[in-house]
Amino acid sequence: MGLKFSNFGKAVVSSAPAGSTGLNFTVEAGKGLLFPALGSGDYFYGIFKDASGNREIVKVEARNADSLTIAAGGRGMDGTAARNWAAGDYFVAGITSAALQESLSNSNLIALGGLASAADQVPYFTGPGTAALAGLSAFIRTLLIQADAAAARAALGAASADLIQAGTVMLFFQAAAPAGWTQVTTHNNKALRIVSGAGGGSGGSVTFTNAFTTQAVGGSNSATTLTSGQIPWHTHNTIFYGTSGSGISPSSGGSPLGGTSIATDGGIGGGGSHNHTFTGTAINLAVQYIDLIIARKD
Repeated sequence: MGLKFSNFGKAVVSSAPAGSTGLNFTVEAGKGLLFPALGSGDYFYGIFKDASGNREIVKVEARNADSLTIAAGGRGMDGTAARNWAAGDYFVAGITSAALQESLSNSNLIALGGLASAADQVPYFTGPGTAALAGLSAFIRTLLIQADAAAARAALGAASADLIQAGTVMLFFQAAAPAGWTQVTTHNNKALRIVSGAGGGSGGSVTFTNAFTTQAVGGSNSATTLTSGQIPWHTHNTIFYGTSGSGISPSSGGSPLGGTSIATDGGIGGGGSHNHTFTGTAINLAVQYIDLIIARKD
């Protein structure tokens, strides 16, 4: 964007700008390509001249094929006067003092021109219109001349771009496989198991969610007959009757011996422990798994 130049830009004027203030003109068919192609904000300086040696410098801001537009205020530039021109006169994209002055007054060019050149140094800008030198070692120059990334990595002794080899299987904590990877769907709803031997195996018969869920437990205990030694120690009370007399007691005896006296036996029972055998439904915790290994880089 800015001042433009072209080589051999010379053509005969087909239609001249109107009077000394007109801004539009054309050159002979097909010769517009000899003048600079202009984008937004671009311009170049051109010179009208006739057979009598009259000249006018103008500032052109647009070109569409063979049609050119002079910028507002762009007539009679660089010490020349605006004149009337006619078809058959010439228009030239020559070097003018204005163009050279603008080029040489560029602050960036001035900053670069003010640097003292030295071996193994490269200029760089430190800000608008300011520049400095930085060291450029032989190694960096060697790196800069490499043709592509692979050659640059070789010069650096860096690892290849395909550091992760094709076929490598890894774990990812994300919704989908990243670019360049394909999701493996062989294993699903399984747990992970760390092994000290070879990895890559799998096993189990119950899915993860089926194994690690609420499991109903049912069954019944078997009958157990307690021995005397297994029941708590205890005694029994006994009433004794006589062997004579009448009544409903044994041997038609009378009242109990001693009236209302009650005798107690010697007691029985050891208070020992005992158990119950329980038979229930087995819980299958053989969850499916994938074998992984843990490795450390040497």
